[in-house]
Amino acid sequence: MRIGFEKLFTPRKIYQDMSLIIENGIIEKIEKSKIHCNLYLPLIAPGFIDSHTHGAIGIDVMNATVDDFQKLSLFYAKHGVTTFLPTTVSDTFQKISQVAKTLKEFMKLQPQGAKIAGLYIEGPYLNPSKKGAHKEDLLENPNLDELSSFVEKFGDIVKIFAIAPELKDSERAINFLKKKKIITTIAHTDATYDQALFAIENGCTRATHVFNAMRPFSHRDPGVIGAVLTDKRVFCEIICDMIHLHPITVKLVINAKGPRRCVLVTDSMAATGLEDGEYSLGELQVVVKNKIARTKEDQSLAGSTLTLDEAIRNVVRLDIPLKDAILMATLSAAMSSNIDSGRIEPGRVADLVALDENLNVIATFVSGEMVYSL
Repeated sequence: MRIGFEKLFTPRKIYQDMSLIIENGIIEKIEKSKIHCNLYLPLIAPGFIDSHTHGAIGIDVMNATVDDFQKLSLFYAKHGVTTFLPTTVSDTFQKISQVAKTLKEFMKLQPQGAKIAGLYIEGPYLNPSKKGAHKEDLLENPNLDELSSFVEKFGDIVKIFAIAPELKDSERAINFLKKKKIITTIAHTDATYDQALFAIENGCTRATHVFNAMRPFSHRDPGVIGAVLTDKRVFCEIICDMIHLHPITVKLVINAKGPRRCVLVTDSMAATGLEDGEYSLGELQVVVKNKIARTKEDQSLAGSTLTLDEAIRNVVRLDIPLKDAILMATLSAAMSSNIDSGRIEPGRVADLVALDENLNVIATFVSGEMVYSL
């Protein structure tokens, strides 16, 4: 298949008025000739990677069936996502294991839309003082016996594991996960600067929805924010829905880290793609009003109703270059999640998204197959 384009983001390099050749789902080459193109598209980028999402279209990852994951696969593809990481909320490891088991069954199948690269475990090793939309009675200190038993069964699909590094035995858990090649992310934490830096030294390479559910930054007490914004080893997740972060805070994070160390995520929950109303996030009841999701119990923000294509448009509205917005949703997301994806170059799988001049998704390709078109 030969696809002509006005502009193509690799995302590291931009090509104009050329064509992309795809054979058997693999990118063969990018060439100047536009003769005999099967399609002509205005803008092509690597498929987006949503590496932190709790669900959409009425489906909560904690209760999803194999069929539900197929429905989610199609929904994400509609928004330009070619790879996603279903994300849990705090619960017992018995319940989390059920989610992992269902996900493993789905991953054996051919997805109808976006692919699943693995599982993101958010909780229960979080600080109750920064619980956000997690049930406090389900939170606990890291338990290495419990953790090793879970990883023994499901370590092959677990990509990211969230931990508050100030908790007792967090160091042992972080070291264990590092040995198992599972990314540890700093999350829901009241860590000091020194505690956060110690965790980074031990192997934490990511910060979950930076600023949210974290010890506040102060000029004399920089805390976890100071550590993750200034350490080049750490990728910072950004929820750019203009609710979780003030627009200037988004720019501050991007300016501090650079786009190669920022990751656009949605943190989306079941109400995404649907109307306002009452939904669930794990065991919590959530009320969505004006597209803002809050827990019924204490009005904490409970994920978002954001899609990744909308996040990119929001970033561009802040006068951030489009190439940087695309980088944060593709290559940076891949690198921070240990996924071999997020770029367009010969020899790579053809996971692509096509956008119009207003950055709306007009087509999505997974392994060279068009799985969505406007």
